[in-house]
Amino acid sequence: MARANLGQLLGNVGENATPAAPMAEPRKGAEETEPAVPEVAAKPARPPSRVAPRIEKQTAELLAEDPGTPAYLRYVRKETRLREDQQNQLTLQARRLNRAKKNHGSRITENSLIRVAVDLMLAKIDRAAGDDEDAIRASMST
Repeated sequence: MARANLGQLLGNVGENATPAAPMAEPRKGAEETEPAVPEVAAKPARPPSRVAPRIEKQTAELLAEDPGTPAYLRYVRKETRLREDQQNQLTLQARRLNRAKKNHGSRITENSLIRVAVDLMLAKIDRAAGDDEDAIRASMST
């Protein structure tokens, strides 16, 4: 005997209920002892994206002016890929700097260090030249 579908047992609930998926025909012969596997009617819904919704420019300007707004909401999100050694060093250095702080102001995070590094790089960007990361790094470090 084929297993009953849960939707059939409960009946369709509401007007927008989807019909139950058809049951697979049971196999005949020596394999009758195995339960029939119902076919999947449709793919499951894709989980929502982890990307946060974009903040409109006017809203972002208001958040930047409000002193009660958390610091992370005042910044624009930019994703980048780091090497594992870079990520590890950022974590270690952020922890070291937090332990060495003399006042208990805002926390120093990996993102704080990345923003400082970008500011330092942009201060020397006019010296940058090269065809790849190594060449650009070498041109800016002299």
